[in-house]
Amino acid sequence: MSAMFAKEHEGGEAGLDPSSLIWQDERHFRVHTRAYTDQAVFDAEMARVFSKVWVYVGHESEIPNPGDFKTAYIGTQPVIVSRADDGTVHVLVNRCVHRGAVIARETRGTVRDFTCPYHGWVFGLDGKLLAVSERNDSGGYAPDFDAPEGLHRVPKVDAYRGLIFANLDPDAVDLDTYLGRAKKTIDRKFGRSPAGRIALRGKPFVMRYQGNWKFQIENIVDAYHFLHTHKGFVALQAKYGESTGDYGAHKGGSAKAMRQIRFKGSSWALRHGHAQLENSGTADPEALLNGPHRAYYEALRDIHGEEEFAFVVGRMSGTIFPNLGLIHQQIRTWRPIAPDLTEVTIYLYDLVDAPHEFNEGWMRSQERFYGPAGHGMADDVDIFARNQQGLAGSAVDWLVLERGLQTDERLASGDIKGLPASEAPQRALWLAWKQLMARR
Repeated sequence: MSAMFAKEHEGGEAGLDPSSLIWQDERHFRVHTRAYTDQAVFDAEMARVFSKVWVYVGHESEIPNPGDFKTAYIGTQPVIVSRADDGTVHVLVNRCVHRGAVIARETRGTVRDFTCPYHGWVFGLDGKLLAVSERNDSGGYAPDFDAPEGLHRVPKVDAYRGLIFANLDPDAVDLDTYLGRAKKTIDRKFGRSPAGRIALRGKPFVMRYQGNWKFQIENIVDAYHFLHTHKGFVALQAKYGESTGDYGAHKGGSAKAMRQIRFKGSSWALRHGHAQLENSGTADPEALLNGPHRAYYEALRDIHGEEEFAFVVGRMSGTIFPNLGLIHQQIRTWRPIAPDLTEVTIYLYDLVDAPHEFNEGWMRSQERFYGPAGHGMADDVDIFARNQQGLAGSAVDWLVLERGLQTDERLASGDIKGLPASEAPQRALWLAWKQLMARR
């Protein structure tokens, strides 16, 4: 199969044939190395993926009041997410229409308007051009100067349960259609709040790794790697158990117990590239209903009913293609910088109206694993760098993503249900990627 790549990419992005990078038939599902390493592929992803699909840009709790804004990215394109005086949320390209300077560098803030630091052009919270500095002074603009309307507005902006998404393609499907079954992940995660809402807390943790952005989206819904990649953390968990607080982040007191928990439930490859791991059997509802937060869990049971309650308090993680992950009590997003460089931002959140001790316990349980003092996230970052280092060689063309291929069940909806440690979630990303990359 590798002979076909002898002249691959000679024509750059214009001559790229992404379909040749996926080897897919009844027995095989393999991805070519160049899908992670090639600059032409990366450039095509920015044009054909990130510019064509709904991309997560923020949460409503970050911009609660008029004048509030945050900065984000759609692929490599910097944007500003702002709330105007009438409460409307706008997503604006973070680039002055005069000479191209970035308007806002702060991650968050509150302003009356946006002023370009280069020549002082002023823009409203909705992006409209309000003033051109020294417009009529000596050497100024002609009376009939054809001034731009303002900052470029991203044409489609929508939100689902507080998660704000933007789409550069005015002809894209609506957000509800795009999310599809992936809404279950969001509903169940946020459904742990009696009010059905979350609020981001504190400043996010931001880090970069030397690897392709797709490693991160593959990893969040990879049940297969945990006991191997995180052996050190598994040993600590076996020794100390829940003494540092648990609340469901990493259940199981031994490697055997953790394996039994992690290899239960289902994996999902969803349309549009989204993926899920779900398991209603990781929590003991009766124990929770008789535990220290009895009133809280009783309220959740009353809201969701017995069957759904088990899923809400069980283990679930998911990805919204191409840049959002929901795992534990956090929102994780990533942005591609180069084929071998990715930035990841992790936002912890509180469940609105949940007991304070419960939210604090979840935060402490995540601190054990994530962040600069955590015992687990460094393992993933190291693996991503190892992956990229290995892919720099040219002796082997293909990566193998065939676990569970023969047991996956394709449903009438187009979604695919797999066994708990199937690589169906990883294949979801590549199926959507292949379809998008084939477009011009």
